Amino acid sequence: MQKTKHWLLKNFKGISFVLFLMMLISFNFILNDALHQKVHVSGQQFVKQVFELNLSPSINNDVLIALAKSEGFMLEVQKSAEHFRSLVNLEREVFTYKTLSLSLYHYPAWVTQSYLFILLNLIILGAVNWSYRWWRLLKVNHKVALKNQVIQPTKTTQQKQKKTQLIKQVKSCELSSLYGANAVSHSLFLLIECDCSFDKKTDKEASFKVLIIKKLTELKGASVKELNSSYLAVTLPNIPINELDSYVEKLHKNLFLICQNHQKNITHKDIKIGACDYQIGADQVTVYQLAKSALVLSQSNLLQHCHRLALNHCQEKLLSSKQVIENIKKNKFILFFQPLFELSSGEILQHEALIRVRHSQLGLLAARYFIKQVYSNQDALILDKAVITQVKKLMLSEPSALTVSINLHPKNWFNNAFWEWVTNQMAEFKLNAKLQFEISEIEFFTHRELLTNALNVIKKGHSHIVIDNIKSSEKVAMLVGYSQVCGLKLSYELVHLLNENTQNQKKIKKIVEAANLLNLPVYAVGVDTQKELFTLGKLGVVGAQGFYFSEPLQEFTQAVFN
Repeated sequence: MQKTKHWLLKNFKGISFVLFLMMLISFNFILNDALHQKVHVSGQQFVKQVFELNLSPSINNDVLIALAKSEGFMLEVQKSAEHFRSLVNLEREVFTYKTLSLSLYHYPAWVTQSYLFILLNLIILGAVNWSYRWWRLLKVNHKVALKNQVIQPTKTTQQKQKKTQLIKQVKSCELSSLYGANAVSHSLFLLIECDCSFDKKTDKEASFKVLIIKKLTELKGASVKELNSSYLAVTLPNIPINELDSYVEKLHKNLFLICQNHQKNITHKDIKIGACDYQIGADQVTVYQLAKSALVLSQSNLLQHCHRLALNHCQEKLLSSKQVIENIKKNKFILFFQPLFELSSGEILQHEALIRVRHSQLGLLAARYFIKQVYSNQDALILDKAVITQVKKLMLSEPSALTVSINLHPKNWFNNAFWEWVTNQMAEFKLNAKLQFEISEIEFFTHRELLTNALNVIKKGHSHIVIDNIKSSEKVAMLVGYSQVCGLKLSYELVHLLNENTQNQKKIKKIVEAANLLNLPVYAVGVDTQKELFTLGKLGVVGAQGFYFSEPLQEFTQAVFN
């Protein structure tokens, strides 16, 4: 025991140096791991962003390269990077979100965030240097230390605690940014249209401020401003990206409850919300325009009362109707096909044609970014003519027994010139039996008399109709006299999170029972999870489509799902 103590005292400096090196290396490893986690989070968010924008790696390569560069990634090893390969090896990771996987390269964390390593090592070296000086002073003044053994430990302990606290605070602050605390949160700007009769003495702005403070206590810095008698502007800062939609829905729900206190007969559709999420430094005019566009989408939709558009690096504005038509005239568009699978066999029953319009800066834009805008009869005619013509070409070039389903612009259902053109086109190639047209439930039952000509053309040509956006079984029995109708598609609102909503399950069961009496199959759209799929199968739904099965395809396929 005595020998061991003597050996430790003799080699104290060497042991201390080894322990110091181990501590230094350990802290650097911890920091490197934290930085790597930050890169991983950024990569996941980037792939999610690409997925939500429906960008194809094969088509939008230039856009993806620019996006990846802005986030600190590379799609492939650049020549400049190859020169430094002997010094720094690029790291390669595969990031996946739903059906999209991207292989990305990035420099090691210790290269891109070298200043953090320098800061950490300086702090540790400073602490060790101070400790060493203190230890030497303690050794030289051993007698003085013995006299003050009660006081000195207290002072040194306090000093050590202060130093430790300083180090911990710096480390905590750094880690909060390393894990992307700022990168994964956006601010929300919401425009709210509230068709509610408030008492003249009621301060609407103050009432909603109190509501937000009480119901959203976790948010600091939220603001409410009344723009006019019908509109309110609300800003919610620092919302986690994965909770943006839930906050919008939560706000709508709470607004409905407070309005119900003033007007008992108010319904959810009387409150419409348009939201835009953005990062710090975004152009406020663009944010307002996007929120206004989202509000227009909500106002034009009888079912979806909230709509959110994101302001990000690659999209700052929606494509105007004029730009859409001009690009279509120049053939700057492409069709994708969303397969609809039979649940019992896994085979593809049909495809739904989805248009994507090209833009020089924004890339391929999905229909949701422009289809709800106001089009003239002539523009609507050009839009659907282009889609049907392209479908015809693809069906002739890729012979298939599968049916293609097309969502027509609402105006064309009442345009006799359009149906005359359809008759001539389809009769020439005898493709009517492979085509079917989709119309929303509200449009069909509201304008049945005006649809007479369209229904006659479809019946004569042996084509069919799918009633889309079915939300209840109330009007299904009214389809008994319409032989052109070949199927029903449930609304997304009924399908989304179906496994958690027993009320929606009851509604779907009633729809299926009513459809079975007419021998009509029921299909589901927007299926994202396996739980939703299993629940739909139990309820008797025949087929389904959504990102759970497949993303939209650029060509027909005979693939099956497992």
